[in-house]
Amino acid sequence: MKRVFCISLLGAMLVLASTDTVPAQDYAPDQVIVKGVTTAQLSSLGGEGVKAARQISSRGVRLITLRRGLSVKAAVALLEKLPNVEYACPNYIRKAAETTPGDPGYYLQWGWPKIDAPLAWDTSTGSATVTVGVIDTGVDLDHPDLQANLWKNLAEASGTPGVDDDGNGKVDDIDGWNAISNGPDPDDDDFFTPGHGTHSAGIIGAASNALGGVGINWNVKIMPLKFLNAAGSGFDSDAIECIRYVIDTNNAGSSHVKILSNSWTGSGASPALKEAIEDARDEGIVFVAAAGNESFDIDSPGCVVSPGGLNVENIVSVAASDQSDNLAGFSNRGRSLCALKAPGVSIYNTVTVEGGSYKALGGTSMATPHVAGVFALVLAHVPGLDPRPGRLNELKALINRVLDNVDPVVADPVNEAVTSTGGRLNANNAVLGIANPAYNWDWDGDFLPNQWDNCPYVSNPGQVDTDVDGVGDDCTPPNVPCPGFGCLESVP
Repeated sequence: MKRVFCISLLGAMLVLASTDTVPAQDYAPDQVIVKGVTTAQLSSLGGEGVKAARQISSRGVRLITLRRGLSVKAAVALLEKLPNVEYACPNYIRKAAETTPGDPGYYLQWGWPKIDAPLAWDTSTGSATVTVGVIDTGVDLDHPDLQANLWKNLAEASGTPGVDDDGNGKVDDIDGWNAISNGPDPDDDDFFTPGHGTHSAGIIGAASNALGGVGINWNVKIMPLKFLNAAGSGFDSDAIECIRYVIDTNNAGSSHVKILSNSWTGSGASPALKEAIEDARDEGIVFVAAAGNESFDIDSPGCVVSPGGLNVENIVSVAASDQSDNLAGFSNRGRSLCALKAPGVSIYNTVTVEGGSYKALGGTSMATPHVAGVFALVLAHVPGLDPRPGRLNELKALINRVLDNVDPVVADPVNEAVTSTGGRLNANNAVLGIANPAYNWDWDGDFLPNQWDNCPYVSNPGQVDTDVDGVGDDCTPPNVPCPGFGCLESVP
């Protein structure tokens, strides 16, 4: 049995083992946790190797960072001699036991272990208090793996038929909204995928049970919002109506959507769509969007890709990665406008019951709900991060919780990264707020976080952006015209 060392002045037993018996990887080599030490005592120890200290508990516990040359063992011995100190211990590394679901198709879902979802599930499996809007082809309202996690408008469900009971401007909208028919039936009739929106919904929140696979949230509420038709195409106007529906329903008190998942794309700058997304921003809503599947650089000034390539603060644009963390061959990219990568190749989850209930699909359409789902998991664990309307700083704090805690997955980000963070989604890091030590939040050294830097790999503290497209003038992306865009932008 491996021995560890810790000095305690509380009890009669004092345990201290040589550092030789504890491999360095079992604790931080330059940190000590101490209880009871005063600020004045720490100041007096500055010359003896104490570099910094911060409070980590209301019980007077501090995390001490040591200067180079002072070992953990020596620091513990030094600190325990001080009056008032109750104990001093190494900052041990703990390895969690992973929580995994019992769903029979879980073994097909390579994306969850890749983004450390099993570790995140040790902390949270989601909450029914968090609602994610899925703007897509609708959602199969009868899918047994989704029914328990579908949002319901309780005011309408318990109200009078034919009456707008909650005052959101829509009548009998119990299950969500269909902007195509301007009616309350957002069921998924997509025959191509089949069930593009149902697949997105499953990635976000398929229940943990004895059926198929599982979503990143085992408990969540999914609001179905339909604007793509059965062939997988739709109009900006209907997408805008879906966004407006969310805002109005939030304001009516019937929902509390703070995350929108958008697995759709196209070329062309629509000021109206951009304004609708800005309206969502002003309501404190994160807008997660697919980067697209044309192997295209969305930073190109020769083409505006919407919505993933629009310059709005609440848009988190997502590229697709494969099992080896490489950019998927079909995936769009953008070192300024695309935020991160997420699993998007051969993703197994729900499709319509008529279409076989479960299927593996690929595309940035699949990567997008991975990210949207992690935002939901974060809010389930830290509800205090829920952004209030009109508080852009709070909205950015929620976005930062995910983007500051990605896994860097390229050896030379400055030259090889294809997104602003240069990273791949990590659910556990986001939920716990723990940064990967290898991740550099400021690749170009101009003191601007990568995701808010319009040219994150070239130092440009002035952030000059003449055309206000989100790509700084100091960046030099290829200037190429728009590629041909598909409708569903998913790759079976």
